[in-house]
Amino acid sequence: MYDEKEGHGEFVKAVIFGVRAEPARVPMFQVMLESGAQWARVPINKICLQPCEQLPIEQLVWWDSYGYEFAVHQFSFLKNHKVTALGRDGVIRTGNYLFTLDWMKTGWSETPDQHKNHHFIALQTGQLIAYPNNRLVWLDPSWIEPAPDKNWKTPTKAIFVEGL
Repeated sequence: MYDEKEGHGEFVKAVIFGVRAEPARVPMFQVMLESGAQWARVPINKICLQPCEQLPIEQLVWWDSYGYEFAVHQFSFLKNHKVTALGRDGVIRTGNYLFTLDWMKTGWSETPDQHKNHHFIALQTGQLIAYPNNRLVWLDPSWIEPAPDKNWKTPTKAIFVEGL
């Protein structure tokens, strides 16, 4: 709110009501502050659900946005699901699923071994993160025994019935 020149560590209540993406930038949000001011293009590292210590941006998002076009999903199967997230720093952080951005109409989003969703997770600390599938392990003690096979490989082939 002060062009990164002041206000560091302040917590201002707001409501997120929109998501914005631009190629080669972190996911951003539209917010309405409790003062009635509306802000656009607020980067994920400036959003938290409660006062918290700010993590470095590279711990919040694995990949920049792929393009301008995406679909927003809140998968009911994952809603509020507990999940652990492996950060670039090797630290495992726990949070709850919020929603997913699924990229489309970009070269990378159409390439089988490069397509990545951004799953938005509310960490227990209050910060939001946006991580791809391969950095998350979902928790549900009623049936999941967390032990993903680390030797699995990313699919590299597009599957279709008609084509060249």
